[in-house]
Amino acid sequence: MKQVLLASVMLLVSHPALSKNSAESEIAACAAQRGSLERLQCYDDLAEALNLNGPQTAEVTGVEGNTGKWDIREKINPIDDSKTVVLALEAETGQNRWGNKVGLVIRCQSNKTEMYIVWNDYLGNDGNYNNEVKYVLTRIGDAKSETEKWGLSTDSKATFTPGSPIPRLKKMVKSDSFVAQTTPYNESPVTAVFNISGLEAALSPVMKACGWSL
Repeated sequence: MKQVLLASVMLLVSHPALSKNSAESEIAACAAQRGSLERLQCYDDLAEALNLNGPQTAEVTGVEGNTGKWDIREKINPIDDSKTVVLALEAETGQNRWGNKVGLVIRCQSNKTEMYIVWNDYLGNDGNYNNEVKYVLTRIGDAKSETEKWGLSTDSKATFTPGSPIPRLKKMVKSDSFVAQTTPYNESPVTAVFNISGLEAALSPVMKACGWSL
């Protein structure tokens, strides 16, 4: 995930007591974690041990109903003291050329709901300099697939759903599967299949934080 890359950089440059070899060894151990959520937690733990952690995310507990395989976390946004709630899910199938699984993220941040896919690979730009986008094919359950222009993250490794994701999420809660496909730069297409069962229950803290309902 994007936060994993930022965490590794901060650990290398921000702590004078940590030698370069030691830092590289610790970061390598985190990078070796197979799952993106496990890697992110490893970086969080290392940052906390070095007092570099800042505001930490906390796992959300007590959500009513079956939340499936969704990881649900929250923290206080230091910009405006609002609650940021993040749902994360790894693909059942679909990974980059290094074996890192694609991730699906839904969050409420600063009262805005966002949904994006972390491909963990450089995607390139299917638009132009003033309009950086990536074509993404998606399918919800057994509905007809569609190809849309999704927005790109600053590192071109993640795609953001066009417009508000809420109408899409309202369709997704009625299904157990979500498929997404895109083509990284100079590579073959990557198809990610997500088991999104439990999304309706998992969304409850996001909806509460951002003030909307199904």
